[in-house]
Amino acid sequence: MSGKKYTVEEANLFIEKNKHLVNTQYKPEEHFTAEIGWINDPNGFVCFRGEYHLFYQFYPYDSAWGPMHWGHAKSKDLIHWEHLPVALAPDHDYDRNGCFSGSAIVKDDRLWIMYTGHIDEAGRIRQLQNIAYSDDGIHFTKISGNPVMTGADLPEELIVSEFRDPKLFEKDGRYYSVVASKHKDNVGCVVLLGSDNLVDWKFESIFLKGKEHQGFMWECPDYFELDGKGCLIVSPMRYKRDGDSFHNINSSVFLTGRVDWEEKKFIPETVEEIDHGQDFYAPQTLVDDKGRRIMIAWMQTWGRTIHSHVQQHKWAGAMTLPRILHFKDAKLIQTPIHHGQYQIQIEGDCQYRIGNETDYLEFGYDSTAQQVYIDRSTLAQKIVGEEEQDTSRRYVTIEAKELEVFLDKNSIEIFVNHGEATLTATFYLTVTAVLSKM
Repeated sequence: MSGKKYTVEEANLFIEKNKHLVNTQYKPEEHFTAEIGWINDPNGFVCFRGEYHLFYQFYPYDSAWGPMHWGHAKSKDLIHWEHLPVALAPDHDYDRNGCFSGSAIVKDDRLWIMYTGHIDEAGRIRQLQNIAYSDDGIHFTKISGNPVMTGADLPEELIVSEFRDPKLFEKDGRYYSVVASKHKDNVGCVVLLGSDNLVDWKFESIFLKGKEHQGFMWECPDYFELDGKGCLIVSPMRYKRDGDSFHNINSSVFLTGRVDWEEKKFIPETVEEIDHGQDFYAPQTLVDDKGRRIMIAWMQTWGRTIHSHVQQHKWAGAMTLPRILHFKDAKLIQTPIHHGQYQIQIEGDCQYRIGNETDYLEFGYDSTAQQVYIDRSTLAQKIVGEEEQDTSRRYVTIEAKELEVFLDKNSIEIFVNHGEATLTATFYLTVTAVLSKM
């Protein structure tokens, strides 16, 4: 599709004509996937007129990453999803090589989105922040004033070609956006933008600058307040391994702290990996009309084998189950939006297998090491990543008392001790995904 001019209308027509060609052998039934094509980061996760809206990075024309569109779906319960028309296509000069990640917010009963326009001119990258809006929640208009922020608006110490993934929020009657960037010290950072009207924006601050061990670039930031704490989510590239954490080449990290709103700086107090499995990246949150802070993530990470693409099944990528976030005794708790199929009470060691004797994923609890783990080393169809070290086995160190397990056609999500820790992984079995105790 090189050199192609993309439009929303053409994307919707392609989906309608070709979605019946998708091979559903591995396609999840309990997790969100697109009708056809490639998906990655969740975008624009928001409540609008009593329904949950989920946008996502989307390339309908192949099961590999391509010029990004925004796919779109909605739900009344975060379980059953209705596919909607494609919301954005890279159809303007300022987003001609992709409508990258962003977010949504509701103002005056109008749905606003802020996203990154990606431009690649023979390897010279520019990333620009843009605004679009919708009065019906389906059809979007990009404003005439785009782009609203560019690399030229950033301070000299930042690398202007790395400026993406805006996440909108409102505080004290003013609108803000946290945006990922990269510092010339080769560390990730988050910048804060501000606006009175969602149209006119200005640079406010470097909200948080990372440390050397915390990765050279952060993606998909998300700031919010939860149970009285300031919270910041980022997805770093090459966060240094530390015990049972940050083994994936790309991680997702939850920071708590406070904001100095005079200086507009985030002051971190705690840092932890959100999920200790192999496939969890780029989470985004919303707050719903019940006051719940809910998170969803791409159930995948970069650089990994995706067998639905290798085998030309015409789809790739899924979202995790949505998770309700709260704190208990100062610890982050992730509660699934509905109960899993399996509740396992822990009494000493336990080992479970999904598959059969020759092709299976193993998970369980090692009571001596106090580790809940997922092990993909025994799968017939190997999943290989770009990490220098093997990630087929991932674990979290915890005194486990109970596991809640969600099993789908190609994925497992484990919630330990009612959400004190989680592990998420994908797999591609050549046999039926049957659970049995070893």
